[in-house]
Amino acid sequence: MAISGKAVAAKKESKKELTHQRILETAARMIRRDGFEALAVADVMKHAGLTHGGFYAHFANRDALLAEALAYAGTDSQSAMANACALHNLNAAASSEQPASTLQMFIELYLSEQHLFAAQSGAGCPVAALGGEFHRLDLYSQTVAAKVVTALVERLVQLGEGSISQQQAFLYSSAMVGVIQLARALDRSEALAYLDSSRQLLLEQFVVPAVLSK
Repeated sequence: MAISGKAVAAKKESKKELTHQRILETAARMIRRDGFEALAVADVMKHAGLTHGGFYAHFANRDALLAEALAYAGTDSQSAMANACALHNLNAAASSEQPASTLQMFIELYLSEQHLFAAQSGAGCPVAALGGEFHRLDLYSQTVAAKVVTALVERLVQLGEGSISQQQAFLYSSAMVGVIQLARALDRSEALAYLDSSRQLLLEQFVVPAVLSK
């Protein structure tokens, strides 16, 4: 049976979308691991298993890739955190334990040992991995960075279920990001000690008041 022109076009478009996704995943991982300046188009395409020449069928230039990869990293991080929170609560329910609030789980996971070292494999929150470089981006990429930051703040507002203002969420987001960034500059034992104490302080000052205010 002959394949229609529309079917062929749809198949090509689907393949192009999958390739685009692969490039984005690779670039998002690389910027979180190595930083913006280290991102090279040739390296991205090589790690994605693609030829350099195919890049321009997907992106106008390196800056366009960088901006889209940053947005992808933000969405990827949010999805990973949401899935991890859901999994923890499912495990708690299966063991008949009282599940923690999603807000508490979010903070505990963000300030966890796993997230502390996530950037080494190109995972984790791009704000913590790259926030210190945002001001050096071109204007368009800065607008993307602003959206990624805003999404993190609004996530905390949402998890607070009406008990946390936008300003409070911004303050605590800044604290969590700062803890991860500073801890990454320390040796492992000192970093983990600060991580544990900071997590406990944030839970006491952030989660407990939020729960009591409901």
